[in-house]
Amino acid sequence: MKPKTKKRLKKILFITCASIIVLIVLLHFFLGHIVKAAVETMVPRITGTPVKMESFSFSIFSGKARMRNFIIGNPEGYKTEYAFKLVELLVEVNMDTIFSKKLEIDEIKVNGVHVVYEAGIASSNIGDINANVSKFAGAGKAKEKAEKPAKEAKGEGRKIQVNDFYFNGAQLSLSAVLLQGVTTTIPINDIHLQGIGKNDEGVLIGDAADQIFGAVYREIGEASSGTKALKGFF
Repeated sequence: MKPKTKKRLKKILFITCASIIVLIVLLHFFLGHIVKAAVETMVPRITGTPVKMESFSFSIFSGKARMRNFIIGNPEGYKTEYAFKLVELLVEVNMDTIFSKKLEIDEIKVNGVHVVYEAGIASSNIGDINANVSKFAGAGKAKEKAEKPAKEAKGEGRKIQVNDFYFNGAQLSLSAVLLQGVTTTIPINDIHLQGIGKNDEGVLIGDAADQIFGAVYREIGEASSGTKALKGFF
């Protein structure tokens, strides 16, 4: 290789490496702002409600992501402050597995979830949000359901392992429009799941979600069962 060619090649490699480093630094410092803007712009189109997120951060060096104060507001006509609030979400990914067949998530912490169920005359805030989400999904949802079993039967999709999942400090509040925002609040038991997908292959993301949400729904069910005296009112 000619010296002149070597010099050009070194220059190209230097520029390429420098560009990659600059991109990594920019992502490290500005990714949170990009995600925040995207969430606050896109999610309201799905829920049909105001959505706010205080902050989001992710370190590509440590694999740690953090989201604070994610709030889904209410549809028009409801009196409570919001329908859903998440104080903090922490996720720690093992970056050594980012390109492997099985992505290893060391820890997921869900802190301070607050669900507010407000009964209206014909529906509820949660029911209306669910209807908005279903409307947004449209025909694509049916197509996804039709394709999902075939894909999962073949074991297609990224496999993951979640070493620890924590769900702490959650609350469920009940209200009605006639109460003008007054609520009855019930604590939800803390949850700690371990070793989700802890085998050679791991589990599909959907299967991991089923295990996690199944445990959360059970605890919410237990909490709400203690409000049977209010059933006739709501």
